[in-house]
Amino acid sequence: MTSDVILAVDDHAGVLEVYRKIFAAEQAKEFDVLGLAENEGSWPPLECRTYDSPKKLIEDVRRDALRGVHYPLCIVDVLMPEQNGVMTIRQLREIDPEIEIIICTADPGTVPLGVQGELGERIFFVRKPPVTDEFVLMVHTLVGYWRDRQELRRKTAFFTSLLESMSDLIFMKDVRGIYLTCNATFARFAKRASSEIIGATDRDFLPPELCRDFLQQDMLVMETGRPSTYELQVEHPDGGTCLLETVKSPVYSAAGECIGLIGVGRDITSREKAG
Repeated sequence: MTSDVILAVDDHAGVLEVYRKIFAAEQAKEFDVLGLAENEGSWPPLECRTYDSPKKLIEDVRRDALRGVHYPLCIVDVLMPEQNGVMTIRQLREIDPEIEIIICTADPGTVPLGVQGELGERIFFVRKPPVTDEFVLMVHTLVGYWRDRQELRRKTAFFTSLLESMSDLIFMKDVRGIYLTCNATFARFAKRASSEIIGATDRDFLPPELCRDFLQQDMLVMETGRPSTYELQVEHPDGGTCLLETVKSPVYSAAGECIGLIGVGRDITSREKAG
């Protein structure tokens, strides 16, 4: 696994050279227009590995993924003679659904709205040539999201077998609401396979009004840093309805930053009837 190398593909050598210079460690101060590198550790250097061939990029990413090496982000041009950027993004996401994507193009209109919807909401657009400070800030922010997700995954790996043995609904999300893990009970209630839930958000499989409620709950937990308890009538996988009590709690990185939340849901129907 790597967290200090990002990828870029463009058929113009000059654009690739700009990417390499912007993110090179020795150039970090020069391009740090926002002054974020003044505080030690706040602006980590990134190596930008560049490609003028989308097919070579895909070949390397696929080979590295088989070795357990993953990349946090790829900057993709849209109009390339060998293979267009949309197809390249599709192939990248097939290999690694977690990779962040920035489309850098002279004309964002070259990607139809329908295709944008297909590629998902974790696609970001920057007009070429990019405004350096805003562009660098976006890249570091997205790489930070990726690193947070990896840390959350490491935190959950130890408990995977425990989660699957529990009858409660268990799930974990990152700060953007992307599901990082869930147990079989949660998947049954969601009527989805775990593989369909992980990497998705509530908007991918829940009604809009419920998504809004869940988003408000999640933001409150992460902003206040305090656990909160919620009750909701839901359809039981075995038929009928049940009352779920869900406790959501913030999850923190080693540096003390909130990087997501964990939720535990329990069917309390019988308890309510007894009361």
